Amino acid sequence: MSATTLFAPDRGSWRAQARKYSAIARINLQNSLAYVWNALGQGIFITLFIFVFSQLWSATFRAQNATIIGGLTLNQTLWYFVWAELIELSRINVSGQIQQEVKDGSLAYTLGRPYNYLLYHYFSGLGGVIIRIVFVLTFGAAVALIQVGPLETFQLAAMPAIVLITALAFSIDYCISAGIGLLAFFFEDTSAFRLIYQKIKFVLGGLLLPLDVLPDAVQDIARLLPFNLVLYAPSRLFVAWDNTQFVEMLALQIVWLAIIIGLLALLFRTGAHRVSINGG
Repeated sequence: MSATTLFAPDRGSWRAQARKYSAIARINLQNSLAYVWNALGQGIFITLFIFVFSQLWSATFRAQNATIIGGLTLNQTLWYFVWAELIELSRINVSGQIQQEVKDGSLAYTLGRPYNYLLYHYFSGLGGVIIRIVFVLTFGAAVALIQVGPLETFQLAAMPAIVLITALAFSIDYCISAGIGLLAFFFEDTSAFRLIYQKIKFVLGGLLLPLDVLPDAVQDIARLLPFNLVLYAPSRLFVAWDNTQFVEMLALQIVWLAIIIGLLALLFRTGAHRVSINGG
């Protein structure tokens, strides 16, 4: 099995490849509809999450007798969490599946098929993402509307750019998740790495608190790392659009995505070489 097969481009025209991966996404979207209760569960979860956070942040704003904390109003803060949870609960979590395919050897069989391994998993996961987004956004927005009303700073004209930033956020998160799965080449169980990544996103990614309310030193560290580009960046732009920040965050996302993809290629190449040496 060639170590570069995982990342080698497919043969055929771009149009043919687009049809192929679109079909993969469409089929898995149809399959996801059969398990719509899973997405409903995510919707219920965000309902509880946004309600609890609305109570906590309302109390915080009252206790500090403030209308703005970390550059955000209470209205913006709650809608920030709606968008952040939308990304977190709808993400393509593929690390466990890739780990299993590495361990049981089915990855080698998958590579023999006429498609790129990681692109297959990416587009396969998109079907579930679409279903989860619908439920999570519907339930989360409903609670936010009841608690604080519509987003006061909503800009319809900025939504295409916000969707782009959010799509890149999903892609970065997917690549990191895939990388964690590929660590199965070297570790028996990668669940500890998944847990570490989750906790890092909670703090440095802006899921638990917007980065703006963290100490300056922590903010400086967080902004140097890719985790804030997964959750904080798109959520902050959603509630407080800024043209300059959009350009900066878009550039950072593209740079980090390129770096992470390069690391993924290196990780797979090293892992495949190690397996071949050991006769795997």
